[in-house]
Amino acid sequence: MKDVKEEDRTAKFVCVLTAILENGERIVCEGVTKGKIATEKGTMGKLTYGPVLIPDGFDRVMNDLTEEEIGTTHRQKAWRELLNRV
Repeated sequence: MKDVKEEDRTAKFVCVLTAILENGERIVCEGVTKGKIATEKGTMGKLTYGPVLIPDGFDRVMNDLTEEEIGTTHRQKAWRELLNRV
């Protein structure tokens, strides 16, 4: 991807959680974090995609941001929605 133009490096990470309740009801919840793929990978560790995703509104990859800066990730959004619906 090193030859891909900046405007073509958009990405989004999606978390989909599904719960099937005892009564057979199925609940599907989705959370999304939008951003772009970095030209160089950042710090390894933390989140598996964190070294390459620059979330919208930032100039650093997710792994180089604090929890306060990141805010609610796609995983947290999906979990919160699921917990609110069960």
